[in-house]
Amino acid sequence: MRRSLLVVLLAVLVSVPAVAKLPSHPESIKPLFAGEDNAICTAWSLDEKRGLWMTAAHCTVYVVDIEDENVQLTIPIENLMIDGRPVTAGMIDIENDLAVLQADVHAPALKLGSYPKVGDLVTVYGYPGGWQAPLPTWHFVSNPFFKFYGRDWMLLDGSVWPGHSGSPIIDRKGRVIGLVQAHGTGRYTGMTFASSWSTLNAFIVNTLPQ
Repeated sequence: MRRSLLVVLLAVLVSVPAVAKLPSHPESIKPLFAGEDNAICTAWSLDEKRGLWMTAAHCTVYVVDIEDENVQLTIPIENLMIDGRPVTAGMIDIENDLAVLQADVHAPALKLGSYPKVGDLVTVYGYPGGWQAPLPTWHFVSNPFFKFYGRDWMLLDGSVWPGHSGSPIIDRKGRVIGLVQAHGTGRYTGMTFASSWSTLNAFIVNTLPQ
């Protein structure tokens, strides 16, 4: 009985990673810091030569309450750090919650994959809770193109934690097909909102020289 239980547990432990995929260059995914504080988000390498890193745009702002009103204040670029190096420039798209940051940190660029399909198994690889070690989690694509509040999203069937914002969503070939932006609430509790593939692709095309 004990041996059978052990076999089942081992099968469960190896089954998900066997069909999902970790990034081929884990060093290309780093925690994003605001000053000396704990990691606030995750960033990943978009262009090795120029030191360009992608994350979620909301990782570059503070949200404060002033007389019960939410106000977004931009974090000074020089207060953001990747791998202990200060960010020196940034291109922010608040509307689509995407950002590219530049720092003197160079790692192999992660490649964009193909358009995802419903039911695709993917890996979210990032730094939740300010941890110094990355945490991969596995999810299924519930809807690759979801219209909500005037924006295009991709929905995943699993939840993420604070700090996972900006994390790359990795397909079975180890390529990026989306970027984590928020965990769901209300009727979307237990789900993850991510950039749609088309929005991410358009942003990258407009960012990188052809």
